[in-house]
Formats: sequence, C-alpha cells, structure tokens
Amino acid sequence: MATIQQQRDNLTIGLDLANWDYANLGLPTLDVVLERSLGYNHNGGDSSSYPEPFERRFRAAQRVGRDAYRARIPGYFTFNAMAFAGKFIYKATWYVWINPNTHRPQPVPLPSGDLSPMRLLRDRDLDTRQATNRSIRAAHNIHEQKQAIARQDTRSIEAIQSRMIEDGSANEIITGIHGIPYADIHEIIPQLADRPGWFHFQTVAKDVVELRKRLIERENYIADQVLKLAMIQSDLPPNAPNLALQQAQHRLDELP
Repeated sequence: MATIQQQRDNLTIGLDLANWDYANLGLPTLDVVLERSLGYNHNGGDSSSYPEPFERRFRAAQRVGRDAYRARIPGYFTFNAMAFAGKFIYKATWYVWINPNTHRPQPVPLPSGDLSPMRLLRDRDLDTRQATNRSIRAAHNIHEQKQAIARQDTRSIEAIQSRMIEDGSANEIITGIHGIPYADIHEIIPQLADRPGWFHFQTVAKDVVELRKRLIERENYIADQVLKLAMIQSDLPPNAPNLALQQAQHRLDELP
C-alpha cells in the first residue's frame, strides 16, 4: 500500500511531466524533475541541498506507479527515462484512471511524442537481464541435473529437463557446447543438420519447427481478434488523456 507521501509524489511528478513546458523549463532530467516536483535545491545550504532523499522519493513514486499500472489500480502515473540529446530525460507514459463510460479502472496512454529512444533503452536493459538470468538458470539446472543423476532419480531428471526447455537454459547449453551464439531451438536445428546418427532427432526437430510456426500463426490470429474486441469494449472518450489528467489533479487536490 502506497503511503500518502508516495501517492502525492507520484501524482505531482506525473502531472508535471505530462504538462511539461519545454520552452521555459528545459529538458526534464532527473535533477530538474527533483527540483521542480519535489523541492530539491542544490544551492539551498540546508537539508534540501542533499539529493539522495529526493531521489529515493522519486524512485519510490516511480515504483508505486509501475506496480499500480500492473495491478490496474487507479490514480497513479508511470514515468520512465529515455536517452535524448546526450542526457536521460523523463516522460509520463500512462495514467490509470476510472473510465467514466465503463466505470472500470483503465490505463490511458499520455501524449509523449517519440518514445523510440525509451523503448530502445528498456529493450537493451531487458535483453541484458534476460541473458544474465538465462545463464544463471542454465548453471543451476546443470548442477541439479548432476545431483539427480548421482541419485539415479529419474523423475527429477525428467522434471529438470522439462524445466530447461521452458526457461531457455537448454538452448543456452546446446549452443555453448557447439560453440555457436545463443539462439532458439528452431534456429539451432539447421546448424546441426549434418551431424551423423541424428536422423530421428532431425525428423522430430523438423516437426517442432512446423508446429512452432503454426502456433505463432494461431496466436497472432487470437491476438488480433482480442485486440479488436478490447478496442471496441474500452469505450475511451476521444479526450481521454485530458480527462485523465483532470482526474489526477482532482485526486492530488483531495489528498490529505
């Protein structure tokens, strides 16, 4: 549960970023946001001149907004960093509000201009985290598999192997053994096609590739239909971002 301070900080920062006046305020870097939204003053000469407490408040407000977005809890902004002009600036991307037409909590995308630098930054961060997690999972699974083999625990061995397929560590191990870059199993198969004695494996692997292709096609069909249905049922007013910001300001004004 977010504290009153965290709620107030989230709304203040979110409203400031959503209504940012670039002509007069410059770029919304972290220091600038801390000064404008939270009262940080690097020339203050007192406790307000120490950035650490203000940055902790900023990160807490950012975290509660992210969690609220995931849980669809109304009354919170999400805001994130993006690379721009050699600096990191912040933009508000979503506000979760109560849609007056459906009376349900719903995220509203906020006008933010070109978000491709933000996406690129987060994609790189996600790729790094996924690669790190996958390598750790692979090492852990190998360790557990060796212990299960030593115990001659067939059930555990099968469970570990199944887990290795699901979490991607099997691909990590196969590509590592054969000295090729990490890839999904359907990308690895053609590189192993000339291995002698693997005819049955190659036959089953070909079936896997075909099934994966069909699965993706069916998933894309389902996603397309569900997205169309969701857009119809969302019933967002054309001025939803403005109404959402009005809700946010009212919520901030009503906080104790």
